[in-house]
Amino acid sequence: MEAIANGSTQLNSALFIDFDNIYINLEALDKQAAEKFATAPDVWLNWLEQQLSLDYIGPGFNGRRILIRRCYMNPNSFAKYRPHFIRSACEVIDCPPLTARGKTSTDIHIVMDVLETLSHKTYFHEFIVFSGDADFTPLLLNLRKHARYSVVLPVGQASPAYKASSDYLINPNAFVETVLGVGIQDENDREDHEEYDNERAPQALLREMAKKVHKAAVSLPSGVPGSDLPEIYKQFPDFKQSIHWLGFRSLKKLTEAIVKLDDELAIVEDEDSWFVTRKLFANWVYSEEKSKTTPIGARPQEARNRIAEFIRNLLADSPTPMVLSVLAHSVQKKFADQSVAANWLGAMSFKALLLQLDLGPLKIYEKAPGYIYDPDRHTLPVNGQAEILPLPAPVADVFMEEYPQVAELAKKIHKLTDMPYLPPRHYGLMFREISREINERGYQMSVTSRTVRDRCIERGAPIARSHVNFVLTGLSYVGYSLDAGRADPPMELGEKIVKNTINLCRAAQFELNEEERELLKTWLLSGVENGNEA
Repeated sequence: MEAIANGSTQLNSALFIDFDNIYINLEALDKQAAEKFATAPDVWLNWLEQQLSLDYIGPGFNGRRILIRRCYMNPNSFAKYRPHFIRSACEVIDCPPLTARGKTSTDIHIVMDVLETLSHKTYFHEFIVFSGDADFTPLLLNLRKHARYSVVLPVGQASPAYKASSDYLINPNAFVETVLGVGIQDENDREDHEEYDNERAPQALLREMAKKVHKAAVSLPSGVPGSDLPEIYKQFPDFKQSIHWLGFRSLKKLTEAIVKLDDELAIVEDEDSWFVTRKLFANWVYSEEKSKTTPIGARPQEARNRIAEFIRNLLADSPTPMVLSVLAHSVQKKFADQSVAANWLGAMSFKALLLQLDLGPLKIYEKAPGYIYDPDRHTLPVNGQAEILPLPAPVADVFMEEYPQVAELAKKIHKLTDMPYLPPRHYGLMFREISREINERGYQMSVTSRTVRDRCIERGAPIARSHVNFVLTGLSYVGYSLDAGRADPPMELGEKIVKNTINLCRAAQFELNEEERELLKTWLLSGVENGNEA
């Protein structure tokens, strides 16, 4: 690697910002986020240099320096933001409209500048592109041919092919909430002013509920999803008779109170969802330094080294041997690369992959159910009596069982466009909750998506924030504005998402025929028509 050959461990980066694309798409989703992006570039530029993960590249670099910072903007529309970027040491390149329809030359300017940078006397390892424009897909592929890394921030519904062409994707929702800080304070303000019932459930009842949750959490390696908790709580008559979550007003707050009464339990929340698990397992897989889902990258041996390191650290924290199926689950959770989930980096089985890894002193015990252990610290199970964390049975595809024709089309659309693969009743519930939330409390994307997700989970539907964000983004893409603080009825929202899905399919070169369009309507609208069941 060039950096190591030169005795340097600094990652040289070049940043290219398609300002119009990012700002316009952000504005359609959240005006506050767009303004923060445009007026405080120093905040997110510092984050890019100091905090954006280097893990996707692997070992060899201990810091990033953005040596080229170029921002391309339409001066006719966005000149007022120019000073903010100049003060942040960015070169601002004017790209005025060249056609009557307002088309600018930003894309060709970026392509030419990137190609020129490839032959710069300073070697650039990484190219960061802030744009969701799929026209840059060939450019990303060309960077890969030159053995350079690419990082992309795609705001809006970017093409799956475009996203797949990059080495690392900056999650736009996390960027808005975590980096720009939009939505967090607003959400806290809402919680501070929430009214709760004066009388909440007695501690004795909460302790009994904690026992039931503990029992369920022990039986599953990754814990109990929030969407499954209402069924556990329904075992208690007092809960069934309550209309306000035993006075806590939400499933999440009730669960927080229950978990506080059990020292072995913890609530783990990622960007999409939340669940209750044992602290022991949370510390193994979800602690701060281990929780980031890690893309593997393209070099198989490097990938094996990183998986081996993860397993060694995992076993160093574990007080008991680990069942191989649980370990496999943990590795899949940690590493997002599809080659891990699909064929275990070519080994075709998890056990075969383990035999290829440098696991140090760790040993594999093959007698069913199979364990991995440290002979210096762990005692092997006797007659299967060691603590075991069994994996749950594979989840049945209920969607496919209930709507086989619709599900086949939904899977194809999901694969081509990233449209969430959810059953009709979950889409119906999501549309209802989006309409309800916006009409009750207005729209702010980060807060709205989190609240809608939590309300869906309360109804037993495992809907993720990314699913809600996809729908909210889709509404903006068909010209629907949520900023007025009111939303159309659920059916009308669904019809707009049908239109957006047709557009996404067309962009993916999949033109739906009339029969497929009817199936699409069944998929997205029948859950609204059929009432309130999740």
